[in-house]
Amino acid sequence: MVLWCTIVRAVTAPGQTIGVSAFIDPMIESLNVSRSAISTAYLVGTLSGAIALPAIGRWIDRVGIRHAMTVVGFLFACVVALTGTVQNIAMLTLAFVGLRTLGQGSLTLVGATGVTVWFDRKRGLALAVSATVSISFLSMAPITFGALIDAVDWRWAWVILGVGVAVIVLPIARFAIVDRPEDLGQLADGDRFDPNIIVVRQRSFTVSEAIRTPAFWTLGALAFLMGGLVTGLTFHNTDIMAGQGLTEEEAAAVFIPQMIGSITSGFIVGWLTDRMAPRFLMVCAGLTISLSAVLATTASPGTAAMVYGFVTGTAIGSVSALGGALYPKWYGVEHVASIKAMATSVAVAASAIGPLALSVGNDVADSYEPVLMGGAALGLIAATVALFAPTPTPD
Repeated sequence: MVLWCTIVRAVTAPGQTIGVSAFIDPMIESLNVSRSAISTAYLVGTLSGAIALPAIGRWIDRVGIRHAMTVVGFLFACVVALTGTVQNIAMLTLAFVGLRTLGQGSLTLVGATGVTVWFDRKRGLALAVSATVSISFLSMAPITFGALIDAVDWRWAWVILGVGVAVIVLPIARFAIVDRPEDLGQLADGDRFDPNIIVVRQRSFTVSEAIRTPAFWTLGALAFLMGGLVTGLTFHNTDIMAGQGLTEEEAAAVFIPQMIGSITSGFIVGWLTDRMAPRFLMVCAGLTISLSAVLATTASPGTAAMVYGFVTGTAIGSVSALGGALYPKWYGVEHVASIKAMATSVAVAASAIGPLALSVGNDVADSYEPVLMGGAALGLIAATVALFAPTPTPD
């Protein structure tokens, strides 16, 4: 299940900002739209996904991982392929709605939930492995997609990627996915069912109970900041790095140390969630988010740019690992897709705001720095709050 769900999470790349970023400049030129206009279209598409995600989470809990992955995978493949046919900003906005709702939101949630329900004691490690491996593949999307665009043009690149999604996701969903370990006579962590042993499960919080705990919103705040800042930095990566003196190729190369940082931090933080107090890990995540925003304003060709990429990847990996491991650890697994959908919708909403905030800030101040410094300050505030957030406990 870890293998199959990890592959599916990696295949969401065409709906993730890191994948879409490779298409931004070609689409701006071909469709003759401004950077702010395409950022606004992206905001509308992403906010639509954020609004829909809580309902999608409840649907996943109801129908199961296998059926949800089949339906979402098919629809996502269709939307990816059809994105290559857009002719104007209105059609592009609709494409972004589908890409963000189905790829960045729904299919990612399905893949993460598929791992979550199969583990208990080893959940942090399993989610860390899944998240870090999928992030490593996602980090290669700008270079891979860029090469595909150069070879066949951006329109045909979308079509090819849509076919690829269908070919990969649908067979996995139909022939490899099993909803829960009980369906195979097993328990979580691969333990075999023994009728002589009574298994006492942790009480699961409902969504309404979970959102009344301070920890939910503290971790949500970190996800919001990571989603907003990192999405904005990724969306405008070429332009931001150009302002720091990097060529287009050097800007794309920043994603390599970012991949390394994501893999390293995701694995370590995921492993540590089973072994130490979450508040200290959340503090470190908040500080890393702040540092990545600061380094974006000082990156220069060479070592400084690579350090910036690594720290940004560390922020991504840390927050992703914390979100994957802590929600089921705190609130149980019975309603985990619904709870994670609520939390993810916050991060998705931030990923809608981030690109536009940076774009508008740059238009007004002729620099990305003011918005980035504001984000860095918010990261410090979130880290401070995380230090005192109480850990949820079942009654």
